[in-house]
Amino acid sequence: MPLGQGIGELWDALRDRVEVSGIGPEYQVTAGSFDTALAYARERFDEPVVLGRQDRARWWPRVTLTVSTDPARAAAAPPLAELAAPVVPAQRRRHEQEREPETEPAVDRAGALPSSLEAIFAHQEEQRAARRRRTDA
Repeated sequence: MPLGQGIGELWDALRDRVEVSGIGPEYQVTAGSFDTALAYARERFDEPVVLGRQDRARWWPRVTLTVSTDPARAAAAPPLAELAAPVVPAQRRRHEQEREPETEPAVDRAGALPSSLEAIFAHQEEQRAARRRRTDA
């Protein structure tokens, strides 16, 4: 097996792993997606009810579902359809509403680089030229 293929399979296995924690009638099931976590919870526990959802995406997306097999807690559970959609924090939602719609990036005359990159490179060249003038003087 080529090394790259082995590393790719290891990466996929890490991303798709399922973690379970908790005791008693309440458990936290963490997986790569909502559907994977829910499928595992349904397979592992006897008719679980999803009480909550927490999303994380530090290195790769992870979803933690809080599930319970207690019938008393099932009555207070939110609808599953409400938990199926990822939660967008209010701060991010507000930022997205205030942001202007994105337009296509401006491209320089040669068509190779966006103008913002071209400005960065031009600034770097100006700094190099200034350093050369100082050392030559």
